[in-house]
Amino acid sequence: MEQRGFVFHGTDGEAEYSIDQVRELASRDDPDGVYALAMAYLFGWDVEADEDRGYDLLEKAVGLGQTDAMALMVRLYMQNEYDGIDNERAAELSITAAKDGIPEAQLYAGLAYMDGVSVPQDYAEAARYLSLAANQGDQEARTALAYLYENGLGVAKDEAKAYSMYRTAARGGCVNAMFHAGVCLEFGIGTKIDLGRAREWYLEGSKGGDAFAMERLGHLILEEDPEEAFEWFLKAALEGVATAMGTVGFCYLNGVGTEADRTEAVKWLRMAADNGIEEASEAISELGIGTEGERPSAK
Repeated sequence: MEQRGFVFHGTDGEAEYSIDQVRELASRDDPDGVYALAMAYLFGWDVEADEDRGYDLLEKAVGLGQTDAMALMVRLYMQNEYDGIDNERAAELSITAAKDGIPEAQLYAGLAYMDGVSVPQDYAEAARYLSLAANQGDQEARTALAYLYENGLGVAKDEAKAYSMYRTAARGGCVNAMFHAGVCLEFGIGTKIDLGRAREWYLEGSKGGDAFAMERLGHLILEEDPEEAFEWFLKAALEGVATAMGTVGFCYLNGVGTEADRTEAVKWLRMAADNGIEEASEAISELGIGTEGERPSAK
């Protein structure tokens, strides 16, 4: 249990409430009180954590129109911690809460318009919401907005601006932006090629758990340190990156960064092929491996 108190923001400024005062507000169906009590139970603030009670209260706060509660519900859903809504409902709640100026909701609303979830796909509207969130310091929103600028979706294409935004978001701690900043530096997108700095951002992103950064880092260091490169490929593959699965398979097949192991090679190449990697499918065919992993018999 964490002792912390609750700060409410009103027209007269800020006021700190005790858990008993929060309970009293919630008992009168005050939306802010219900939301605060929901957070108390969800996160163990001044009470023993009780997720079931917390989610019940969160749902009630959403029903009362509390937009911060809507944003929290969507975040928990996106983190696979709450399954009481679906993608369409999450998008609806995000758009409603975004209109109240909540950065996190603006981010999710922007993503909803990018992907056309519950609303028609509209990159210009996505850029509008993402800009609002980015201007309030949301680095994930800045990263998504940079992607729109990089590809000219809903905004005029501007690769230099995209790289600048990726870099800003990366410096702000956004792991996804670290990967994109590395890509820009590796391939000269909106900036000069600088493999040393690309490697630095890939390493930072890899430390933060970004599997795609792990894969790119492996490729950059492959010649100088094949063993370490293989370890990064393997980590990315274990995180589900299909191209990394194929690379791991080829490493095992050719003994690059690890001992050659045909059985492991076939296993990883097959996984890559099952995930749509054509080179892996071709390699399996060339090896003469049947559908069950056995060499087909001659007719």
